[in-house]
Order: sequence, then C-alpha cells, then structure tokens
Amino acid sequence: MIIMKPAYPPLLLQMSPAYTPRPLKNLFTANQCWAHLLEEGGLRDIEVESVTKMLACGTSILGVKHYTCGNHSCPHVKYLCNTCSCRACPSCGKKATDQWIANQQHRLPECTWQHLVFTLPDTLWPLFFHNRHWLDALCRLAVDNLLYAGRRRGVEVGVFCAIHTYGRRLNWHPHIHVSVTLG
Repeated sequence: MIIMKPAYPPLLLQMSPAYTPRPLKNLFTANQCWAHLLEEGGLRDIEVESVTKMLACGTSILGVKHYTCGNHSCPHVKYLCNTCSCRACPSCGKKATDQWIANQQHRLPECTWQHLVFTLPDTLWPLFFHNRHWLDALCRLAVDNLLYAGRRRGVEVGVFCAIHTYGRRLNWHPHIHVSVTLG
C-alpha cells in the first residue's frame, strides 16, 4: 500500500548525480536568456506562463509527493516532484499528445489514411503571427476544401487535423496537418 503525503524535503534542492536536466530548460536558462527576454518584454501572457511552467516542471517549486510503504517498519521513502501538465512543456506536452493520439485511435474508422500538410507562403506568416485567430479559419478552409472535393466525387471523406504554429527549427511557421480517409 502506498501512502501519499505532501512533503518538501530540503534534500531535493540538491540534484543527485544521476539527474540530467531537460535540454530545452538549458536553452532558456543558459546565460540568463529567459531573464533577458522577460526584461525586454513583448511576450504574450500565454508565452510567459508556458515557459515559466516548463522551467518549474519536475522541480520542488511545483511541490513534491512523498511516498512511503504502508509497513511502518519499512525505511523506503520516495520523493517525486510534481510536473507542470503544460502542453508547451516538452515532457508533459509529449505525454498529452501521446494520450490524445491513443484516444483518437478508438474513434477513427479502420481504413487507410493519407497525411497532408497545408502551408502558407512565408510572406503571409507575419499576418498570421499578428492575427492568430485566423489559424482556426485556415484549418476550416483546408477541411472544407477536402470535404468539397469528396462530395464532387461522391465520396464521404473522414478528416481530422492539427494546427502547428512552429516548424522544426522552432521558427514561426503556421501550417495544418490533415489526415484524410482513403477508403
């Protein structure tokens, strides 16, 4: 039996030799990069909130769970730092994405799917950066076009999509990933 007790032991402030920091945290904390970005301003509230959560993720800042064995004579104790549960966090966001995909698998029909990517010319990227609410319309436009093409051919098309706002180089690059049924 495991008993959970909130605890904040001082020993967690020292990291064990086996601890390896999360790489993205290093990018933000190296040379006070995040502190300088905050000082400069110009960041949206959601950006500040997401990065702050990500930097605190897996540390005692978000609290610690203290697990002990139900046997009172057992000396084993385990401390686990709470996570941020933020979708922008590489660790927590990955878990949330994997869970979302697993949930979708049960909702999707058994058939072959085609993956498509709808993107914009880079000259339009700044417009979408300053009008992020347009991203929903961009997604709707991609889906409507696929449904229209299916109707013209007398085919009922299944579609699901995801809006991505950044590219592999972590640059602003709005695009839509769409999966379409082929059968």
